[in-house]
Amino acid sequence: MGDRVMGNFSIDLNESFESLRNAPIVEAVIQLNAPPSHPFEQTKLKDLLETRFAGYKTHGQMQIEAGFESSADGNVAMHHTSDWAGYRLHSGDGKYICQWKRSALVFSRLQPYETWSKLLEGAMPFWKAYQEVGRPDIIEGIGVRFISQIPLKENERLSKYVQKIHPPLIGLGLQADSFFHQDTIPVKGYPYEIRLIRAVQPAAEKSGSRKVLIVDIDVSTTRAVTFDELDKVLDEMRYIKNKVFFTYMKDAAERFR
Repeated sequence: MGDRVMGNFSIDLNESFESLRNAPIVEAVIQLNAPPSHPFEQTKLKDLLETRFAGYKTHGQMQIEAGFESSADGNVAMHHTSDWAGYRLHSGDGKYICQWKRSALVFSRLQPYETWSKLLEGAMPFWKAYQEVGRPDIIEGIGVRFISQIPLKENERLSKYVQKIHPPLIGLGLQADSFFHQDTIPVKGYPYEIRLIRAVQPAAEKSGSRKVLIVDIDVSTTRAVTFDELDKVLDEMRYIKNKVFFTYMKDAAERFR
């Protein structure tokens, strides 16, 4: 991967970031897209997962497709097909979720987020089992995604928490009640891409807030990754995620300490 530079940006794995005890992260995700060379056999896989990951509850997942078909006499009928799509596993406390799909592994930690090392500690045993059973030849793509939510008080300005987002229709004196804004940012000189989503939406009634600010940082690879590269690539993706978070979120080290 090297020490290539993009303008003023370069990946520096020696740079440290403060661990936030009250991080606003509601979900942290690692996704490994690796089509198996040996398709998973549904019953055998279920037995393996229930034996090796006894602390998790295993549930089957189905993929359902629906559509409409017209016949020669002009009638229209709806049809649907369903197929096994993998397994979804929940830890006993419901904080860890693994989606073992037919060509990918997705591992999540729900809030409260702990640490990156804890996230890897939970994900890697599933990945090793996935490799053993599916014997993929390569990792076609990796995603590291961290979703944060910040409750907003009445009339609280977003600029208190994040870098400014220019409001639409500013010339009309109108203000958006909610919004969804997405930027896709290539990391030039590196095989990564950042998808940064910022949104404001109504908060759940029990939260005590009227609105919630969502900051969704999704870092993905733009080329295939070999098994030997995996640890280094994950370290670099973690660095990019942290750099974006601490740059975009104002005073994060003090606010979420």
